[in-house]
Amino acid sequence: METKTNLVSKQSIRTKAHLKKAFISLINEKGYSHVTVKDIVNRAMYNRTTFYLHYLDKHHLTEELQEEMFDAIKRTSMDRYKRGENIPITKMGPESFELIHFIYKNQDFFNLYLIKDTIPGLHHDLPRAIYKILEEHFVFTANNSTIINTPEHKLYMAHGTAGLIMEWIRNGYIISPNELSLQLINILKTFADHFMIVTGEA
Repeated sequence: METKTNLVSKQSIRTKAHLKKAFISLINEKGYSHVTVKDIVNRAMYNRTTFYLHYLDKHHLTEELQEEMFDAIKRTSMDRYKRGENIPITKMGPESFELIHFIYKNQDFFNLYLIKDTIPGLHHDLPRAIYKILEEHFVFTANNSTIINTPEHKLYMAHGTAGLIMEWIRNGYIISPNELSLQLINILKTFADHFMIVTGEA
């Protein structure tokens, strides 16, 4: 039997998820600066007291949402890999880029990247998260034996990958996640032979 604490915790998680979902939909509709706490609780069908049990204000909710999605981008990108794993690029398939599938499943949030009046600083989060993943977890071996693991190389890879993803989002996810993944793999093949996971879950 679940304890009272566990039940409260699960209820809190559900409530916060509902508030975030309402917040995201409202930003998509009217822009970040025009969304109020009243709007959020009305959309989520809660009262202001419930909101303030979990958040100090709209900015507190924003910070948690951003951090949660930033961490999810990193975690999702690493879920399928283990420390020490050595992966030939030729063995990668359309399911290899879990991040692409994660973005596709969370279109409401990632559509916020297209809005001018969006969460402050959001546009920097995707390339920054991808860069941290590459810097912390991946060591590449180049086709021509040149060095491709410098911060500059990985920054270039991160922004290039984020750029392709952003174009996909702008185009309304017109191709499938698998198709975009294969495009990224084909680009990766042009300069890398394989990569090793240097940290992460054992």
